[in-house]
Amino acid sequence: MRSKAFLSVCSLLILCLLASAFGPLFAEAEASASCAVTVYFPNWDVYSDAYGQVKDLPWDRLDCINHAFWKIVPKDGGFAIESTDPWADTDEYNPKAHFPQYAEYAEKYPDTKVLLSIGGWTECGYFSEMSLTEESRSSFIQSCLDTLDRYSFLSGIDIDWEYPDVARSGGPGDEGNPVLGDDKANYTLLLKELREAMDGHYGEGAKLLTVCASASKSTLVMQDYASLHPYVDRVNLMTYDLAGSWNAYTDHQSPLYGASSAEAAVDFLLSQGVTPEKIAIGSPLYSHGWKMYRANSNPVKAAAKALSNGDLLWRELQKLEASAVKDGEPGWHAGYDEKAEAAYLWNDDPDSSAYLTFYTYDSARSLEAKLNYIAEHGLGGLIVWQVHGDSATDGWPMISLMHRVLHR
Repeated sequence: MRSKAFLSVCSLLILCLLASAFGPLFAEAEASASCAVTVYFPNWDVYSDAYGQVKDLPWDRLDCINHAFWKIVPKDGGFAIESTDPWADTDEYNPKAHFPQYAEYAEKYPDTKVLLSIGGWTECGYFSEMSLTEESRSSFIQSCLDTLDRYSFLSGIDIDWEYPDVARSGGPGDEGNPVLGDDKANYTLLLKELREAMDGHYGEGAKLLTVCASASKSTLVMQDYASLHPYVDRVNLMTYDLAGSWNAYTDHQSPLYGASSAEAAVDFLLSQGVTPEKIAIGSPLYSHGWKMYRANSNPVKAAAKALSNGDLLWRELQKLEASAVKDGEPGWHAGYDEKAEAAYLWNDDPDSSAYLTFYTYDSARSLEAKLNYIAEHGLGGLIVWQVHGDSATDGWPMISLMHRVLHR
């Protein structure tokens, strides 16, 4: 009978031979498994029966849910965080309240993480002031810890400061983003101290810390990603809204390739030393739209006026896709820019009320191109604004595609 030691050596040799032969396959599988599907769930969806509730989400196909949004408020000489809508989030008399449902479903799906997103475009007014001093940062951080203690289903914090060192005045219902100090340095200090506090309180790596980031290089250079990336688990690149109502012409809002694109934003972060697995790119489940001034053989970059109702959800756009006609026939056309990997729709029927309308969005084809890019480059995953842009009644086809490709 052979000895156990001999059998162990043989087993080890076999494993080495298998690893040598199939190493590339193992590496690809490992990279794919590290990818994550992260969706934003905004608390205002509680007011729309068309959107659904936390309990109705496709939990089995989500790796991470970023609950949007909580905000920073002055409190007791420092700063604290609180919900932008306590009735929607935590009110015990609201049967649709999000947090009780999170607690129930996070227990049923322990592999799906729930993060608390702080900030958002309209709630960034106190970030710069809060991050100014060690004392003010400390009060904010303690409030984060208290909130994580109170709601044990939360897996971490997502900082949605839009954006450090980028001044913006705001307006009605929008705090803007005042810059009151050295945001670039203070942002890094805030993340360092928050990381250390969470690790000290819960154990190293027990809670996640993620940040959102612009997809524009002109904005990205205003933060110090070379210094801050060791403190965060993920940099979520918002690779959408790269074109919109502020443009006087049609264009792609979320191209994978091009001068202003997902790839360009990824390349910038990589140049700053951010590791690929810490980078996520974004997919919009909504459109931006324009009305072109005249018919064009190429409707991309055509002179146009932005539509006030141009932000359709993907599930609405899906119906337009399904009604698309063949080339040479008047009506809706489903276009695709193969160089940019970007989808669009436009209407050339003079008898239609939608004549000369153009929408930029992510189709299943452009989404799959992004998913393959993520897998091939070993990125951390995909973020989605927002989950209810998908069609729940059709079985969440876009979320299902994300999960299928990133977990194959």
